[in-house]
Amino acid sequence: MRLSIRQKLFIFSLIVLAGNGLTGYAVYESNQRLFKSEQMVRHTEQVIYQSGNVLSIAKDIETSTGGFVITNDSAFLKPFFPAEKNAFTSIGELKRLTRDNPKQKIRIDSLEVYMHKLLDFSTKIIAIRSKQGLTPAITYVSNRQGKYYDDQIRQISSVIQQTENGLLSIRKKTNGHSQMAFKQLSRVIFISMVAFTILLLILIDRYFLQNKEKEKRTIELALANEERTKMVSDLMLRNMDLEQFAYIISHNLRAPVANIIGASSVLNDNDLSLADKQTIFEGINVSVTRLDEVVKDLNHILQVKGDINETKEIVHFSTLVEEIKSSIQNLIGKYNIEITYDFSAIDGFLTLRGYLYSIFYNLISNSIKYRRKEIHSIIEVKSRLVNNKLELTFSDNGMGINLKKNRDQVFGLYKRFHSIAEGKGLGLFMVKTQVQALGGKISVESLENEGTEFKIEFNL
Repeated sequence: MRLSIRQKLFIFSLIVLAGNGLTGYAVYESNQRLFKSEQMVRHTEQVIYQSGNVLSIAKDIETSTGGFVITNDSAFLKPFFPAEKNAFTSIGELKRLTRDNPKQKIRIDSLEVYMHKLLDFSTKIIAIRSKQGLTPAITYVSNRQGKYYDDQIRQISSVIQQTENGLLSIRKKTNGHSQMAFKQLSRVIFISMVAFTILLLILIDRYFLQNKEKEKRTIELALANEERTKMVSDLMLRNMDLEQFAYIISHNLRAPVANIIGASSVLNDNDLSLADKQTIFEGINVSVTRLDEVVKDLNHILQVKGDINETKEIVHFSTLVEEIKSSIQNLIGKYNIEITYDFSAIDGFLTLRGYLYSIFYNLISNSIKYRRKEIHSIIEVKSRLVNNKLELTFSDNGMGINLKKNRDQVFGLYKRFHSIAEGKGLGLFMVKTQVQALGGKISVESLENEGTEFKIEFNL
């Protein structure tokens, strides 16, 4: 029976998996031995260190006591009192480290006894010197008990260190052998894995050669689906635009036209006075003006959609902000507006300058228009690079928007949320239209009486 490439891959994968399991176990065991040997080396080094520490403390006790006896200066006793505490801390650590070594344990018990005696002796000398003077203290020292205790501590510490140094030498050799064995095993594993990998790559290459056409068709189908999805998304966006225009035509155009028609029909009444006719003519004039404004708005929107083929250029954000600040300097000074920016992450973008200027201008002027008059107004503009995307944020501490109520209408045409400032509700609609025309997207977060943040994302 001839096996297919897929079956061979499966069988070989099982072999590799089993080999990896055995290899992993071998590496684990070798690593544990290496870890234990290194732990024993560190353990021995700690015992040597602590025993040396005890010896050093004994010397401090002897030196500080002798200095005080000679000079009666309490400054010499500064090392004495910490040494009294640290001595038994180190001895306690030695006991813990050597609890599995009976011989060392006996030596450390003796070390503790002599340390107690040395401390008692030194404490008594200090008391005699303080109360009776130099001569009685020297007489008490002359019995050489202190030196005897100190010699015993030094001798016991030396034996402990010699014993541990012998163990350290043995354990370092063991550790060296463990390291060598681990390196040799690692080399064997590396060579084996390279060989298995080469064989696996050969099988995978054959498998991919057999399935190349299938993958090609799959990729082509995925690209076709992606293109279709993009087309559907574009159609939906265009449909939304058409619905928006239909709304404008059915509401914003219909209202003034209906007013004109109604007023015109009333003018046919021969009984109207001159005053009534004048009032009707004024109403017709208002409706015509409103109709003209709507037509101009529509032309402006259509122009934005038609200018997308203009030449793109590198536009610097800091330059845009400075130009806008210069153009509205009178408003900034009048209302004490603070405008800051941080484009340290990225300050340039290949785009249509006119569009980007309009986006910046509308968002900044909106923040000024809907500021809170009772506080100092701050507008911040920042850039960030997030997942290979340019992110621009415009934030302020102004009046904010009730997004729970109006989130779906923020970027709508002729939508306004505050009546304190003049406007037609066209600015944010134009911002979104221009952002989308540049291939980006815009979102908003806001809290009433706290502020608003607009976030714009462009693919780089």
